[in-house]
Amino acid sequence: MLSAFAILLAIGLLYWIVQSVLLVRTLFVLPVLRPHPSDGPVSPLVSVVVPARDEQGTLEAAVRSRLRDPDAGLEFVLVDDRSDDATGMIMDHLGGTDPRIHVEHVEDLPEGWLGKVNAMRVGAEHANGSWLLLSDADVHVAPGTVRAAVELAEQHGADHLAGIPSIRSRSVGMNLCLAPLQRALILLTRLWSVEDPDSSAAMGVGAFNLVRREVFEEAGGFESLRLEVLDDVGVGVMIKQHGGRTMTAFAADCLRIAWYDRFGDFIRGIERGAAKLPPRCPRWLLALVVLLLAVLDLTPFVALAIAWFIPGFAWIGILLSVWVTGLSVAVAVRFGTNPLFAILVPLNTVLAGLVGMRIMLRSARDGRIAWRGNEYEVDALQAGQRISFERNETGESP
Repeated sequence: MLSAFAILLAIGLLYWIVQSVLLVRTLFVLPVLRPHPSDGPVSPLVSVVVPARDEQGTLEAAVRSRLRDPDAGLEFVLVDDRSDDATGMIMDHLGGTDPRIHVEHVEDLPEGWLGKVNAMRVGAEHANGSWLLLSDADVHVAPGTVRAAVELAEQHGADHLAGIPSIRSRSVGMNLCLAPLQRALILLTRLWSVEDPDSSAAMGVGAFNLVRREVFEEAGGFESLRLEVLDDVGVGVMIKQHGGRTMTAFAADCLRIAWYDRFGDFIRGIERGAAKLPPRCPRWLLALVVLLLAVLDLTPFVALAIAWFIPGFAWIGILLSVWVTGLSVAVAVRFGTNPLFAILVPLNTVLAGLVGMRIMLRSARDGRIAWRGNEYEVDALQAGQRISFERNETGESP
């Protein structure tokens, strides 16, 4: 028993060594997007496509933040996706305040499409820009951000740029979960190698997905994403599979979203990821994997607890705990989230682990998921997905 515990402790420390190297590498490799006014002519034209459904509480303030950008090379295509509230009326009102705005209303959802993907398709059909910015309706954008993103993408020869925004929420539970989720995002998507053309790593962000229109359409366009739950990441995947270049940038200084003010909404919001679970893998096994990862994440603090009672070794546990906490805070700062929650590493790891296990065990147990007012069969979503646990780098079944 003691030897098994020692082996688990050693594996956990090795896990944190590898994780630390990859996290630090990401913090140094990824560029930081900073807004600045363009010195040259405002070209090329960028079409900002903003789909929204029942967003009356956040839409107007977010869109007005975009309109404060005086860039004449921007056009805004606002798409009301079958809203039951005042979203459509707010869009129409905003359309009368700025000639750069065009409004579309979606009345029906075509068979075999997700609502958001279809709304973005409709918006793109009425867009004129050589660049498309696919962006959620609740995103606040600082003036000069879009043009700075286009310039950064062109400097790097990229056809796609995903900007990572800062997240604001009044939910204490969600804020606690953000630190481990941010670290998991970096590791699962291999953010450090997204820009490497020889790597299959790809990333996309619903808040800010900037893509060269010609390359996007050549890669399959929205037709390739019509049943893709993670449509934002799907954009990055399809660009890279097509041979285009993609990149990711931290953008906390210029992009901000308000995300789930209630913890329950946060859990339900991420439960749609159940459509990505391997269909042949038992749920209890996936929950066990989440539990194991949480245990490994807690290893430095277990080491602290043990070392504290061993004369002369307490400093090792303290050093490990300080390093892990400091790294968690550094990641939170770069993501633009509250670092005070990142300090509570043991607590947020336990909470995120419990949330992850709940999702593995309880979500989509009846083979269906509810999302944005619609219900979908998980089998149908997995059949139409672009990103799959069981597919190779080309997106085709092996």
